[in-house]
Amino acid sequence: MTTTDHPVAIIETLGDLEQLAAHLEGMDRISIDLESDSFYSYYEKVCLLQLSSSTHDFVIDPLAVRDLSPLGPIFRAPNVEKVFHAGAYDILCLKRDFGFEVANVFDTMIAARILGSKELGLASLIQRYFDVTLSKKLQRSDWGKRPLTPAQIEYARMDTHYLLTLRDLLTEELVQHELDGDASDEFVRLVRVQ
Repeated sequence: MTTTDHPVAIIETLGDLEQLAAHLEGMDRISIDLESDSFYSYYEKVCLLQLSSSTHDFVIDPLAVRDLSPLGPIFRAPNVEKVFHAGAYDILCLKRDFGFEVANVFDTMIAARILGSKELGLASLIQRYFDVTLSKKLQRSDWGKRPLTPAQIEYARMDTHYLLTLRDLLTEELVQHELDGDASDEFVRLVRVQ
Protein backbone atom coordinates (compact mmCIF):
# COMPACT_ATOMS: atom_id res chain seq x y z
CA MET A 1 0.00 0.00 0.00
CA THR A 2 2.82 2.38 -0.66
CA THR A 3 1.64 3.35 -4.12
CA THR A 4 -1.59 4.86 -5.38
CA ASP A 5 -2.21 2.15 -7.94
CA HIS A 6 -5.26 0.72 -6.23
CA PRO A 7 -8.62 2.24 -7.04
CA VAL A 8 -10.43 5.12 -5.39
CA ALA A 9 -14.22 4.94 -5.21
CA ILE A 10 -16.40 7.99 -4.71
CA ILE A 11 -19.48 7.12 -2.63
CA GLU A 12 -22.43 9.42 -3.38
CA THR A 13 -25.51 7.17 -3.07
CA LEU A 14 -26.98 5.05 -0.28
CA GLY A 15 -26.69 1.99 -2.52
CA ASP A 16 -22.96 2.57 -2.99
CA LEU A 17 -22.58 3.12 0.76
CA GLU A 18 -24.36 -0.15 1.51
CA GLN A 19 -22.03 -1.95 -0.92
CA LEU A 20 -19.06 -0.33 0.81
CA ALA A 21 -20.33 -1.44 4.23
CA ALA A 22 -20.65 -5.01 2.91
CA HIS A 23 -17.11 -4.83 1.48
CA LEU A 24 -15.72 -3.61 4.80
CA GLU A 25 -17.44 -6.37 6.82
CA GLY A 26 -14.66 -8.79 5.94
CA MET A 27 -11.86 -6.41 6.94
CA ASP A 28 -9.92 -6.64 10.18
CA ARG A 29 -8.84 -2.98 9.92
CA ILE A 30 -9.51 0.23 8.03
CA SER A 31 -8.00 3.70 8.06
CA ILE A 32 -10.20 6.75 8.51
CA ASP A 33 -10.06 10.52 8.15
CA LEU A 34 -12.59 13.25 7.59
CA GLU A 35 -12.83 16.79 6.31
CA SER A 36 -15.15 19.40 7.78
CA ASP A 37 -16.13 22.94 6.92
CA SER A 38 -14.89 24.41 10.21
CA PHE A 39 -13.12 27.32 8.48
CA TYR A 40 -16.25 28.27 6.50
CA SER A 41 -19.21 27.59 8.77
CA TYR A 42 -20.31 28.72 12.22
CA TYR A 43 -21.82 25.28 12.88
CA GLU A 44 -19.25 22.94 11.41
CA LYS A 45 -20.18 19.60 9.91
CA VAL A 46 -18.41 16.63 8.36
CA CYS A 47 -18.26 17.21 4.60
CA LEU A 48 -16.14 14.22 3.55
CA LEU A 49 -15.28 10.88 5.08
CA GLN A 50 -12.31 8.94 3.75
CA LEU A 51 -11.70 5.24 4.38
CA SER A 52 -8.99 2.93 3.11
CA SER A 53 -8.71 -0.82 3.22
CA SER A 54 -5.61 -2.71 2.17
CA THR A 55 -6.91 -2.77 -1.41
CA HIS A 56 -9.09 0.31 -1.96
CA ASP A 57 -9.49 3.96 -1.07
CA PHE A 58 -13.00 5.34 -0.56
CA VAL A 59 -14.18 8.95 -0.45
CA ILE A 60 -17.70 9.24 0.98
CA ASP A 61 -19.78 12.37 0.45
CA PRO A 62 -22.07 12.77 3.49
CA LEU A 63 -23.64 15.84 1.87
CA ALA A 64 -24.97 13.53 -0.87
CA VAL A 65 -25.51 10.43 1.30
CA ARG A 66 -27.27 11.80 4.38
CA ASP A 67 -27.70 8.42 6.10
CA LEU A 68 -24.33 6.93 7.00
CA SER A 69 -25.84 4.40 9.43
CA PRO A 70 -24.70 1.39 7.32
CA LEU A 71 -21.17 2.21 8.56
CA GLY A 72 -22.19 2.24 12.23
CA PRO A 73 -21.56 -1.48 12.88
CA ILE A 74 -18.04 -1.23 11.45
CA PHE A 75 -17.12 1.71 13.66
CA ARG A 76 -18.34 0.00 16.83
CA ALA A 77 -17.02 -3.48 15.94
CA PRO A 78 -14.34 -4.46 18.48
CA ASN A 79 -12.71 -6.85 16.00
CA VAL A 80 -12.13 -4.16 13.33
CA GLU A 81 -9.23 -1.83 14.08
CA LYS A 82 -9.80 1.77 13.06
CA VAL A 83 -6.56 3.59 12.21
CA PHE A 84 -6.54 7.39 12.50
CA HIS A 85 -3.94 10.13 12.47
CA ALA A 86 -4.70 12.67 15.22
CA GLY A 87 -8.04 10.96 15.67
CA ALA A 88 -9.50 12.82 18.67
CA TYR A 89 -11.22 15.46 16.53
CA ASP A 90 -12.38 12.87 13.98
CA ILE A 91 -13.88 10.65 16.67
CA LEU A 92 -15.67 13.63 18.22
CA CYS A 93 -17.11 14.55 14.81
CA LEU A 94 -18.19 10.97 14.08
CA LYS A 95 -20.03 10.86 17.40
CA ARG A 96 -21.54 14.33 16.99
CA ASP A 97 -22.65 14.18 13.34
CA PHE A 98 -23.53 10.50 12.93
CA GLY A 99 -23.96 9.08 16.44
CA PHE A 100 -21.21 6.54 15.81
CA GLU A 101 -19.58 4.67 18.64
CA VAL A 102 -15.93 4.02 17.83
CA ALA A 103 -14.09 1.01 19.24
CA ASN A 104 -10.61 -0.44 18.78
CA VAL A 105 -8.48 2.42 17.48
CA PHE A 106 -4.85 2.98 16.60
CA ASP A 107 -3.62 6.55 16.22
CA THR A 108 -0.44 7.06 14.21
CA MET A 109 0.19 10.51 15.70
CA ILE A 110 -0.02 9.17 19.24
CA ALA A 111 2.26 6.27 18.31
CA ALA A 112 4.81 8.66 16.77
CA ARG A 113 4.66 10.90 19.86
CA ILE A 114 5.25 7.95 22.20
CA LEU A 115 8.22 6.96 20.03
CA GLY A 116 9.67 10.45 20.55
CA SER A 117 9.23 11.70 16.99
CA LYS A 118 9.82 15.43 16.68
CA GLU A 119 7.62 15.65 13.58
CA LEU A 120 4.06 14.52 14.28
CA GLY A 121 2.20 15.79 11.21
CA LEU A 122 0.93 13.22 8.73
CA ALA A 123 2.85 14.75 5.81
CA SER A 124 6.10 14.61 7.82
CA LEU A 125 5.57 10.97 8.76
CA ILE A 126 4.68 9.98 5.18
CA GLN A 127 7.83 11.74 3.98
CA ARG A 128 9.95 9.99 6.60
CA TYR A 129 8.60 6.45 6.18
CA PHE A 130 7.67 6.38 2.48
CA ASP A 131 9.75 9.17 0.93
CA VAL A 132 6.54 10.62 -0.53
CA THR A 133 5.72 14.32 -0.37
CA LEU A 134 2.07 15.04 0.35
CA SER A 135 0.81 18.46 -0.65
CA LYS A 136 -1.06 20.13 2.21
CA LYS A 137 -2.16 23.16 0.17
CA LEU A 138 -5.80 22.03 0.20
CA GLN A 139 -5.87 21.51 3.97
CA ARG A 140 -8.07 24.59 4.44
CA SER A 141 -10.16 23.93 1.36
CA ASP A 142 -13.91 24.63 1.48
CA TRP A 143 -14.99 20.99 1.83
CA GLY A 144 -18.67 21.95 1.90
CA LYS A 145 -18.58 23.32 -1.65
CA ARG A 146 -19.69 21.06 -4.49
CA PRO A 147 -18.66 19.72 -6.89
CA LEU A 148 -15.37 18.56 -5.40
CA THR A 149 -12.39 18.96 -7.69
CA PRO A 150 -10.17 16.02 -8.69
CA ALA A 151 -7.38 17.67 -6.66
CA GLN A 152 -9.60 17.72 -3.55
CA ILE A 153 -10.50 14.06 -3.99
CA GLU A 154 -6.85 13.08 -4.41
CA TYR A 155 -5.83 15.15 -1.39
CA ALA A 156 -8.54 13.54 0.74
CA ARG A 157 -7.66 10.06 -0.49
CA MET A 158 -4.02 10.46 0.46
CA ASP A 159 -4.95 11.24 4.07
CA THR A 160 -5.87 7.56 4.60
CA HIS A 161 -3.99 5.79 1.81
CA TYR A 162 -0.74 5.20 3.74
CA LEU A 163 -2.15 4.88 7.26
CA LEU A 164 -2.41 1.08 7.46
CA THR A 165 1.19 0.55 6.38
CA LEU A 166 2.35 3.42 8.61
CA ARG A 167 0.53 1.75 11.50
CA ASP A 168 2.47 -1.48 10.89
CA LEU A 169 5.82 0.33 10.79
CA LEU A 170 5.07 2.27 13.97
CA THR A 171 3.84 -0.88 15.72
CA GLU A 172 7.14 -2.62 14.96
CA GLU A 173 9.00 0.28 16.57
CA LEU A 174 6.66 0.38 19.57
CA VAL A 175 7.20 -3.35 20.19
CA GLN A 176 10.94 -3.03 19.64
CA HIS A 177 11.13 -0.28 22.30
CA GLU A 178 8.60 -2.01 24.59
CA LEU A 179 6.22 0.94 24.29
CA ASP A 180 3.27 -0.92 22.78
CA GLY A 181 1.52 -1.14 26.16
CA ASP A 182 1.80 2.62 26.63
CA ALA A 183 0.34 3.16 23.17
CA SER A 184 -2.53 0.75 23.84
CA ASP A 185 -3.43 2.65 27.01
CA GLU A 186 -3.53 5.91 25.05
CA PHE A 187 -5.72 4.37 22.34
CA VAL A 188 -8.22 3.17 24.96
CA ARG A 189 -8.42 6.71 26.34
CA LEU A 190 -8.89 8.10 22.84
CA VAL A 191 -12.18 6.27 22.19
CA ARG A 192 -13.62 7.84 25.35
CA VAL A 193 -13.19 11.38 24.03
CA GLN A 194 -16.32 13.50 24.53
